[in-house]
Amino acid sequence: MGGFQGFDPARVRELAGHLDSVAGSIVPMHRRLSQILQSAAEEMAPQEASTSPELQPLVDHPGVPVATGGIPISRVYGIPTGYLPGPRTQGEALAGGPLPGSVDPFLRRTAVDIRTRCDRLEQVRKAAPASVELDAAALLAADPVNLNAVPKPNAGEQAIAAWWAGLTPAEREQYLYLKPEVLVTLKGLPADVLRRATQLAYFKVVPYKISSHENSGGGKLSIGLVELGQGFALRTEQMNDGTYRVTMISNAQEGLKLDGLLGGALKFEIGDTWSFKSKAEADRLQKDLAEAFRLHTAQYLSPAGWLWAKTRLPEVLERIGQPKIKMKTVNAEANATVGIGGVTPGIKFSSNLSTITSTMDPLRPTVTLSREFTVEPSLARGKVLQIEGSKVLGGTIQVVRDKNNPDPNTNITTVRLIQTVEGKLGGSFGGKLGGKGGGVSGSYRESGNSTHVVTVNVPIGAAPEEQTAARKWLKTPMTSMLSRPAVPSDPPDPHGDLFSKLAHTRGQVSAVSYKGNASELKLGGRFTIEGIPIGLEGTVAGKHDRITDQQYLGAPDPVTGKRTLVPVN
Repeated sequence: MGGFQGFDPARVRELAGHLDSVAGSIVPMHRRLSQILQSAAEEMAPQEASTSPELQPLVDHPGVPVATGGIPISRVYGIPTGYLPGPRTQGEALAGGPLPGSVDPFLRRTAVDIRTRCDRLEQVRKAAPASVELDAAALLAADPVNLNAVPKPNAGEQAIAAWWAGLTPAEREQYLYLKPEVLVTLKGLPADVLRRATQLAYFKVVPYKISSHENSGGGKLSIGLVELGQGFALRTEQMNDGTYRVTMISNAQEGLKLDGLLGGALKFEIGDTWSFKSKAEADRLQKDLAEAFRLHTAQYLSPAGWLWAKTRLPEVLERIGQPKIKMKTVNAEANATVGIGGVTPGIKFSSNLSTITSTMDPLRPTVTLSREFTVEPSLARGKVLQIEGSKVLGGTIQVVRDKNNPDPNTNITTVRLIQTVEGKLGGSFGGKLGGKGGGVSGSYRESGNSTHVVTVNVPIGAAPEEQTAARKWLKTPMTSMLSRPAVPSDPPDPHGDLFSKLAHTRGQVSAVSYKGNASELKLGGRFTIEGIPIGLEGTVAGKHDRITDQQYLGAPDPVTGKRTLVPVN
């Protein structure tokens, strides 16, 4: 983060606080002074109580567009207010008149302006490398620029060059450190500015979601110890580049459950993702998916339904089109719980292997192999009404390969490491009715969650030494790679491994926090046939989250080499 020459911005903020305090005492003082002058004016009429121009706004007499004590002039002098210009009450006079009546709003506006400038100062300081010395006085004196008010890329090189030349050094620093991704699109800027902006923008542009919303449902059949299930989910995500992604997921699972204490399952999941530039397009796809589902179901219900689906379904499927991302996942899960009085501790382990095919860049499609594991210890208290809490620790390693290059020794394009820490706290209400032979059950669960996700994205070049370094790093045990945050902040050992150097010099890192909530409704029934317990269960769930904090790892400092996390503007 850049350093400041000159004064301390924290002390400037203190000044803004003092101005607010002083401003708060101005109006009561003027109101009292006005009352004294008004009383004097009534006793001295028709002479003036004061000839001072500074006090004139506080003196009430005919022909002067002011009032005192909040009393309309017409009540004192019997003159219709329609014949008098200007403000009618003391409050109006103080708000719009000359000093000292306008001191209060002036001081308050000044305090707000100081804080705004200090905020911009801090933004620039955090985004600039630590070795860069910033002139705080110049930045404070400069008006905060409108970061979106830049020339269009097609404005012409001369117009762009003239725009940049007309900026002060402090204004240029605001654009360079806070909007480098915009500057790199402008031809006409000096070569050194473009070079510096390109480096800063490279590390700032990291893809991640801003918010997401998901609806899901499914059913489960249990026969003895065996459980079979099938479900679906529809997820909408807003990305930080302004695009929207819609994912349709279908899954099936097979598992075992022993007396509700131990359990395990294998889940097979298929997901298709579409990407759009606007929310309206994403919403339209969801409607088309819902219509396609209805038509697909209707064709099995009646001849008329079959005919309608045959006519309508091709048109809907054509509008839906092909997804940009296709995912296939195999998930293994094991869990255990034990009841100790009114407290039920539990733990769940999960691991999955995914293959993700992406055509987001149609000229260079990719195939990603993703390995993920999670550990979720939990604690619940109560029977019918439960208070539940858990913490999910997860890690994912992904290797992205060029689909057009079949050689596994040369086709690695990216290695990605994702670490997730999620805390959940909520409650559930449920119960069972019936005896050993059968009955019904139901529960409703509501919880809030906070999640922190760190993503390290390391591009790998085609050079043999880089490909070898990536393959060597991927052979490291997964647990050791994810045991601590792998943010490449400090310069690596000059004699260290090549992958660590690539992560530091090229790694794009985001650290994003979310808050959200989730709900789940379960209804089930159970009965026994010839001594074999059979159960049915249906689930409807929903969850959404939104971003609360977003940071990225800035460019290496040109002097120290150190990288620091920078808040996203």
